[in-house]
Order: sequence, then structure tokens, then C-alpha cells
Amino acid sequence: MPFFYNYEKDIERCLMESGNQVYLIDTNIHAQGFLKKLAMFYTKKLRDKIVREYYEDKTKDVPLGIDTVFVIKGQWMTDEVIEMLKTRFKDARFKIYQWDSVATFSDQTRINPHFQDIYTFDPVDSENYNWNYRPLFFKREECVDTEEKKYDLIFLCSMHTRRMQILLALKKVAEGYGKKVFSYIYVPRLQYIKEAVLKRNPLYKGASGELHFASLPMKDTVDVYNHTRCFVDYTFPQQNGLSMRTIESVGHKCKLVTNNRHVLDTDFYDPDNVCIYDPDDFDIPKEFLETPYHDIAKDVYERYSLEGFLEDILCD
Repeated sequence: MPFFYNYEKDIERCLMESGNQVYLIDTNIHAQGFLKKLAMFYTKKLRDKIVREYYEDKTKDVPLGIDTVFVIKGQWMTDEVIEMLKTRFKDARFKIYQWDSVATFSDQTRINPHFQDIYTFDPVDSENYNWNYRPLFFKREECVDTEEKKYDLIFLCSMHTRRMQILLALKKVAEGYGKKVFSYIYVPRLQYIKEAVLKRNPLYKGASGELHFASLPMKDTVDVYNHTRCFVDYTFPQQNGLSMRTIESVGHKCKLVTNNRHVLDTDFYDPDNVCIYDPDDFDIPKEFLETPYHDIAKDVYERYSLEGFLEDILCD
């Protein structure tokens, strides 16, 4: 799986606590040094050679008798490498999970058919390709029920498409209601220079003072989550799957304001907890923000935890 925001460590810990022996392999090969990153984007022949040698090295000490090979995303995995793994671990069940839509990671249509069990976070891809639908997860240990709420609304994200416009509209609505907003939009410095300075991208209009060139530390992020009443989410047009922010709102027992209408089809949907907005006409009813959060059923809550995520996929 890609080593990303320490999710790999959380998954490893959770599996080991259940009595499993775990062997982690980072599939983000391009992130392992500048030369390797350069080579990965050079020629297909060289890239395929690097990928093959990488997996040969990383799997050489993994016991042949393992019972499951679980891949998340599988970027850079060639047909040759996947079949090599299936030959090496011939008794294992091969499972894959995609936390990107086909629209944003189209290579999964080549990768996924090699696996016996295919899961996706995208409900439309699930229906179109007959894959198993499974939303993302929250980490239970990060969810602390606090009575002190510092913020009425939070908007934390990386800079993408219309997110700056949504933030400005959110602040206008919140100001009218006398509500407090915590916002933090991360953008890589080079991306900002390219889009805002050189291209004069209109989506960056009003960005001064709102963007940050360093991501918010996870410890601070969790603290903000635990002291807010409502998460605000913006899903870009090509995404149908529920964002991590959406699932974290379930874990932290916070209200959710989102433009993703697929949340209406979930088992945790409650109109008192979830508000759908139109990005072209942003608004939040004042009464939605002033009524209390309604707890959802315990079994539904547990299903969206990391433990529930792994149980759904690995114990199926």
C-alpha cells in the first residue's frame, strides 16, 4: 500500500492486535529518492525493470505460505509483477482496495482484474464494474468526545478546484450567523506559484492569507476535529466516493456539510446530521447548525472504524 499519513502503521497495528503477522510494502516507489522518481517517469522499459526488481527484493523474506495479499491502489504494479506475486504466494487470497475513482486513477481497470476480491470506495465504479463497495474509515483512538467545542465549523483540505470559493462562501454564511470557523487549506509552494502567480488562475482569487505551504500536523488536525461541531466537505466533480473527511465526521460524531449527494444513500445518513449544499449557491440553514447531533446506531458507527473496514475486506 502507499505509505501515506501513517495509515500503513495504523493498519499494521490493527491487524497485529488481531493476531496477524503483517509484512508491509510501500507501493509509492516514485517517492523513494529523487533518482528513482526520475527513472520512474523516464521510459516504460526502465520503469518496469525497477518495479520488478523492487518487488523481488521486498518480498524475498516474506513466507511463501501467507494466506492473504492485500493491496491498496497498486500504483506502478505491472501485470508481470502481479502474476509473479500470485505464482510466489500461490496459496494466498489476493484482494485489492481502491481509494481513488476510475476517473482519477484509470489504471485500476487494468490492475484490478488480476485480483480475486476487488473493493472500491466509489459507489458508481462499484456498480459499473461489479466491484465491492466499501467506504473509507476513521481511526477510533483519535475520536475523543469533548464537551468543549471551540469551533462551529471547520474546513480542512488541500487546494483543489473550487475549494477556495467554497471557503469564502462558508465564511460569509458563518459571519451572518455569528458562527466561528476554523479553516486550513494546504497548497504546495510550487503549485501556488504556477497557478496563482504565473497562470492567474481565478480559482485562487481571494487566496491571500487563506493558504498554507505546510500541511497541518496530524496532532493539531485531530485536536481541531475533537473540538468542532460540524465538518465542511467539498468533493471535486470527478469523485463519487465519500471523502475521508466525511467518514471522520462519523467517527468524531460531528455534523457534516457536503456537496456529495451519495451520502444520502448511506446507513449513517440523518437529515439532522448531514446537510447537502449546492456549490453554485452555497448555503447552510441556520437551524441545522443550532440543533444537536443525533447519535447513530452503534453497529453502524463501528462499521466505519478502521477495525470495521479491515473486517469487511479481510474476513469476507
